[in-house]
Amino acid sequence: MRMNNQVLQLFGLALGLATSAELLAQPDRHPSREALEAAGMDEWNNQIRREKFDRVVPRIMRKRNVDMWLHVMREKVQPEFEESDLPSGDYFGEYDLGSTSGVFVFTDKGEDRIERAVLGRRWGDSQRGWNSQDKGTLESARAYDIIAKPVFVVEPIASPMTEYDYRFKGLREFVEARDPEVIAVNFRDTLGPWPTTQQIDDGISYTDYKLLVNELGEKYASRIVSSEYLIMDYMITPVPSEIELLKKMREEELQIVDRIFSSIERDRTPVGRFGQVGQGSYEVYVVPFRRMSTGLSQRARSAGWENTVVQGGDIIAATSQGMFAYVLREGETEPPADIRKLWQTYLDIEKVFAETIRAGRTPREIVADYTERLKEFDIVVEDYQLHMAEPKNDFPAYASKHEPGKTILSVDHHGKGMGSSGMKYDIYLGPRIGSYGPDWTLDEPLPENHHFVLEYFFYMPSEGPEGKDQYRLFWNHEQALVNDKGVVYLSPPQKALKLID
Repeated sequence: MRMNNQVLQLFGLALGLATSAELLAQPDRHPSREALEAAGMDEWNNQIRREKFDRVVPRIMRKRNVDMWLHVMREKVQPEFEESDLPSGDYFGEYDLGSTSGVFVFTDKGEDRIERAVLGRRWGDSQRGWNSQDKGTLESARAYDIIAKPVFVVEPIASPMTEYDYRFKGLREFVEARDPEVIAVNFRDTLGPWPTTQQIDDGISYTDYKLLVNELGEKYASRIVSSEYLIMDYMITPVPSEIELLKKMREEELQIVDRIFSSIERDRTPVGRFGQVGQGSYEVYVVPFRRMSTGLSQRARSAGWENTVVQGGDIIAATSQGMFAYVLREGETEPPADIRKLWQTYLDIEKVFAETIRAGRTPREIVADYTERLKEFDIVVEDYQLHMAEPKNDFPAYASKHEPGKTILSVDHHGKGMGSSGMKYDIYLGPRIGSYGPDWTLDEPLPENHHFVLEYFFYMPSEGPEGKDQYRLFWNHEQALVNDKGVVYLSPPQKALKLID
């Protein structure tokens, strides 16, 4: 029987997608951008997960001398109808490893490939259908060798047994069969966050720890260490398919930036909530800079910017993409001298960072290097940002301890992750270049292809109208990679300031 053209086309498309998925699942292949796009975003994230397991997990477990890595998931799953898109519990386990429940077990058996298993109490369908939690994503990911059957979630009739009796049931036999010398478990030991952080992700509960120790028995419980370094190494080391996705996301972001820049009309385009201009996206945040009065931030996301519009003289910044424009005043054909000087200072700072930030170096080494080199440009490095120092946004007070006329720079180059999440998020567990965060972050070397944010503020002295700030602000927040040669940009860095008439 002959098939018509439409059926043939659909059959060909299905075959192509299946072939793409099969190619992506081969551990020794690095799929092309075309194959990744054809397979779809879910499969692209699965490919990232498989590459992490194949390329990163064996190396970091052996680097940290760990034979078995246990990651225990116990956080409650957020129901589908919740408004928030933010993760409800263990972001690393939910997205990078692929489930909100169960116990992930990675075992080094001395072979090229680390064994991967999902055990423990993994929640599946529920008697309340709207709260079903297992969507088959672990099986479809083709990343695990062993996947325990999920548990049907139901409130049973009265029983002497409780969840605590079942939580880790059977794990001891699994561990005994592999007899690991060192077992890493997800709790923090030494890599604490900064003292005032409100986003604590320091691992399992004390209840889970006690239940786990009881299940493993004294012999294996005595071999437990923290997995904090493994989690850090995993998060801060992108794989090829992850880098391809970052580049694709940048291309799409730049299209949004171009659209917003093109839509701006002087004295008409409103400055919206949190200082945002135009209709951006989660990753595209476009904000103006403007000379203000002492005590008010020059960055349009603070008090003093309510009910305003874009004006001539503003700098428009898409900081995460490293794209900037100047809004010409009536009668101007080019930016004034102080804006041209501000832009040149930005280019000078970028050049120093591009040359000093390299994989293999520690942030402490990098900070010492760029601090010295920036002196050639009459730039001094300050610990605090102006809007974080007291009194806030008071440039004369902020600059009083430095020589007059010096441009002051504050740096916070922190990690930016994505993994298998499909969205980017800040990483503060790992190397952090600058003055912010706990001291231990300064001594973690930058891995190859580390994805991070070139975040910094500088304040350039600039004479302005009476009653206005006598300096110019510049803020950058561009995401980039790093190798042993220096900074690797996700898109060509902007060399000339764009103009908006």
